[in-house]
Amino acid sequence: MTDVFQRREGGFEFISEDAVLTPADTDVFLKRLNNELARAQLNVMRARDAEVQAEKAYMEARTKYLFDSGEEPPEVGRRAGQVSQKQADEWFAVRISAEYWALREARVVRTNAVDYAWQVKTQVELMRSLNVNAKALYDTPSGGGR
Repeated sequence: MTDVFQRREGGFEFISEDAVLTPADTDVFLKRLNNELARAQLNVMRARDAEVQAEKAYMEARTKYLFDSGEEPPEVGRRAGQVSQKQADEWFAVRISAEYWALREARVVRTNAVDYAWQVKTQVELMRSLNVNAKALYDTPSGGGR
C-alpha cells in the first residue's frame, strides 16, 4: 500500500489527487482522520478553557479598573448620549488592553479550533463515502482489485 495522503497545515491532503484508492487505503485514511478528529476535539476543549480563563481575567481587570479609577464606562444603547457595544468595547480596550486583546485572541483561537474540527469531521464523512465506494468496487466480480 502506498501513502496517498499526508497531514499538512490545513489537515489531511491527498498527495496525488488522481490516485486510485483501494479499500485498504481508505480504511487507513479513515482511521487517521478519526484520530485527527479526536485531537481536534481535544484542541477545541482546550481552546474553550483558555477562552474562559481569558474572559475571567478580562472581567476581573475591568472591574478593578472601574473601582480604582472611578470612571464610568459609556452607556450602551440607541438613545442620545449612548454608544454602541463596539464603542464600549473599544473604551475598555484602551484602558485594559492586555486583558482585552488576550480575550480577543482566545476567541480567535477557539473559533479556529472549532473550524478545524468541522473540517476534519467533513473529511471523515467524505472518506466514509469513498470507503463504501472502494469496497463496493472491489467486491464486484469485475472490480479490478482481485
